[in-house]
Amino acid sequence: MRAPRTLRTALIATGVTAALGVSAAGALAVDAPSTPTAGTITQQPTAKRVYVKTVKLADKVSRAKVYKTGKNRYEAELWAKGSRYGALYTQGRPAYAQNNGLHITLHPNGKVTSWVQQAKPKPKPVTKRVLVATPTLADGSTKAKLYKLTDDHYEADLYSGPTHLDTVVADGHAAHGENNGLHVSLQPDGELRSWLDDH
Repeated sequence: MRAPRTLRTALIATGVTAALGVSAAGALAVDAPSTPTAGTITQQPTAKRVYVKTVKLADKVSRAKVYKTGKNRYEAELWAKGSRYGALYTQGRPAYAQNNGLHITLHPNGKVTSWVQQAKPKPKPVTKRVLVATPTLADGSTKAKLYKLTDDHYEADLYSGPTHLDTVVADGHAAHGENNGLHVSLQPDGELRSWLDDH
């Protein structure tokens, strides 16, 4: 009489490639490819596990203990800080898993490879320039376009006709500029002053 299928048998027969647990390191996610129907895979309920090796994984904390469980069949127990948090099983094709950015592959020949997905840096917030004034400066011809970025950050673009002369930036402190005797002072509260050299 055929023995009832164990949980492990059922998992392999339906193509699931890893048995999972949860540890302090977090839950393990598995990528399982589509597989043949249960009837195409035979299971040896009494397969003997033979220890092969222990592999240090890319996160420098986890270890994979690899066992051979039959012809072209391997199992890798996943451990971190003395606790088992999952396992991968393979029979003729790779098995995949990832845990908090650690990606693990158990290959059909028992080889284990892994890599760590680096977190992407958060993008810096984009500060929008808001045009608040377009005064004419003390020489009567130079124009300023005054922009507010934050409460203590203002910028003034200076133009002589269509030509851009300079940008004065007051970000938390006053900024000053000079062009052919025309002096410009921009305060961090947005106050813009200009004057000419005395001749």
